[in-house]
Amino acid sequence: MSRFKIWLPWIGGVLLVSGILAALDGQGEMLSGWLAYFALCAMSAVMIWLAWRWVAVGDSPRWLAVVLGVALTLRLGVGIALTYALPRFGYDEEPQRAGYVFYDAFIRDGEAWSLATSDKMLISAFTERSGSDQYGGLLYVSALTYRSLSPDVHRPLLIVVLAAVISSLAVLFTWGFAAMTFGPGVAAFGAWVVTLYPDAILLGASQMREPFIGTALAIVLYGYGVLRLGRLKQGLLTMLVPALVLAMPISPPYALAILGVVGGAWLWEKRLITSRSKWFIMPLLGLALVATLLVVRSWSTIGDLSSAGFDVLLEWWKSAGAQWQLNLLWMQSDWTRRLFRGTPDWAHLPLIVVYGLIRPFLPAAIVDHGAPLWRMIAIMRGVGWIVLLPFLLYAPLAALRRSGRRGLPTYLSLVVWLTAILASYRGAGDQWDNPRYRFVFVTVQAALAGWAWVNARQISSPWLRRTALVVGISTGLFTLWYSQRYKWLPYFSVVHAIGVVGTFIVLFLGGSILYDVLRERQTDA
Repeated sequence: MSRFKIWLPWIGGVLLVSGILAALDGQGEMLSGWLAYFALCAMSAVMIWLAWRWVAVGDSPRWLAVVLGVALTLRLGVGIALTYALPRFGYDEEPQRAGYVFYDAFIRDGEAWSLATSDKMLISAFTERSGSDQYGGLLYVSALTYRSLSPDVHRPLLIVVLAAVISSLAVLFTWGFAAMTFGPGVAAFGAWVVTLYPDAILLGASQMREPFIGTALAIVLYGYGVLRLGRLKQGLLTMLVPALVLAMPISPPYALAILGVVGGAWLWEKRLITSRSKWFIMPLLGLALVATLLVVRSWSTIGDLSSAGFDVLLEWWKSAGAQWQLNLLWMQSDWTRRLFRGTPDWAHLPLIVVYGLIRPFLPAAIVDHGAPLWRMIAIMRGVGWIVLLPFLLYAPLAALRRSGRRGLPTYLSLVVWLTAILASYRGAGDQWDNPRYRFVFVTVQAALAGWAWVNARQISSPWLRRTALVVGISTGLFTLWYSQRYKWLPYFSVVHAIGVVGTFIVLFLGGSILYDVLRERQTDA
């Protein structure tokens, strides 16, 4: 009887939520829709319960359940709202008329429905070449969901629900990783960052790969935290299972990157000196080799590539790298053309990489004209990155001073900025691909931002506030220039705007350092 009382709220919640989802979906018959959503919600409830028992058992704070609920509600709410709002308030494009935010999601989901309703085996998602999913993992999961739960009618919201649930689980594992490695204050900050970060909400409300991969990284990092406490078998199992089950089928390159992150952390913290190191390194190397072979196999099927074997990795990087994005920017953006004309050729690539690091660009979102719905999305995404940016800029030097070169905060700083630079190189100034690649590492960003916040408060450092001031004023100056660029050009070009902002940053930082030196001398005297 007591067990039934424990499960009663879960059963009631599943019945209520599945009924609401079926009513909002409106596709096909109500009964079949309710059964589909009931089955998916029941499986989701089991996943959430198991994750909670795994991570939050014991001394977990009560507010953590609230944060998890907020994360799930935001992702489901935004996913449902955009499904209905885009056909009415979006642009007259086929994906948006169908209620999809991302073109990739529209194409992949359509192929998944075609595969689910065909006579083909679902494993063909991995064996046959696909224009929407070169790795096949999400195509397989989507087709399996449709064939199992909704064979009568196409219900794209089923995949939205699945992505929202998986994405919200990253909140739990981010909290667990940060709590074990840095303490409760950092864990609370990191959990809220993952919950409220606009790109996390938008991607978690869409039929995209990134929510699955980002959660896989969060689980792997949680496993690394367990490993640091000396629980080798439990930590290793926690790392290998999500990498193998969740990340590897959906994106072998990201699975390889995830393994590299935790393997690099192990090396960085000099943990190879233990006698049991081989039990950690060998499985990771084996899984990394499998991921590499899968990447080679997938990229070898790309039509524009002619290399064979491992040479295809280098050719793909060259063919799909930043030069193509540079050409795209040159063709599409007026101010990038003006910037290129006023700067030497060797500076173009570094400038575009730096530009990619500040995308989504908030000044452009505020000033540019467009559909109100998309302007709101762009502004929220820009605000999210601008708010997070000061913490990530402050963290590297603070980590070196506080924890030393071999400290975990220093390593996380390296991971955050190395992956951000690589994403910016790969996606250049693109406002969608570049932030999407960067989002996968949101757990690392959230944990590092939480550490920066707690560290600045503990040592009463003014540099986090100063960094926030630099970012805020620089954004304001660019917004002012962006709003007046057509009136001032060519007298006040983008080169002049960058010069003004750069001069302000140098003077402000230099003045702050001078102020600290003079104050320290007065204190010593």
